[in-house]
Amino acid sequence: MIKIGLTGPTGAGKSTVAEWLLCAGVPVIDSDKVAREITLPGQPTLSVLAEAFGKDILLPDGSLDRKKLAERAFSDPDSTARLNAITHPAITERVKTAFATYEAAGEKAVVLDAPLLFESTLDRVCDHTVAVLAPESVRLARIRARDSLSEDAAKTRMNAQPGDDFYTARAEIILHNDGDPDALKRQTEELLSRIAGWTV
Repeated sequence: MIKIGLTGPTGAGKSTVAEWLLCAGVPVIDSDKVAREITLPGQPTLSVLAEAFGKDILLPDGSLDRKKLAERAFSDPDSTARLNAITHPAITERVKTAFATYEAAGEKAVVLDAPLLFESTLDRVCDHTVAVLAPESVRLARIRARDSLSEDAAKTRMNAQPGDDFYTARAEIILHNDGDPDALKRQTEELLSRIAGWTV
């Protein structure tokens, strides 16, 4: 079974490509969903986070106060590294389990939708990597429309992520989204053809 990592900066159109691939019959694993699952009440990762960042990151019902965790985990590089050291291995194990489940079901290819594909080293469990990139103007418009953000807030979010060079240096395939949905759809269809070739 071919494992494909899909990534890209916020607003570039990665989720759109993932949706099209899913509609075309290629299963998609959402790493953000996996990250939420490992921090549900009763999960070992949640207990480790509480030990590392303070038990008050837990709400009265035992669920995670994500805002409070984010304030502490992203307050300095060491705290961020501690968060990643706790969560990334747990996410990787869940992803590997999901891959194995799909392979046992006879799937020929599976896509891992992961915004932090390279930062989390999830690319190491993939056979191929794909990044969706877009001009700043396209990303800015998409983020503002999607999240109802001011221009400054949207730019702050964009500037917190790596630049295009980060992705072009690491991804095997680059899809370019210039704001034309049809053009992006054609590139996705070409990707599907490549996937079909990989799975023969």
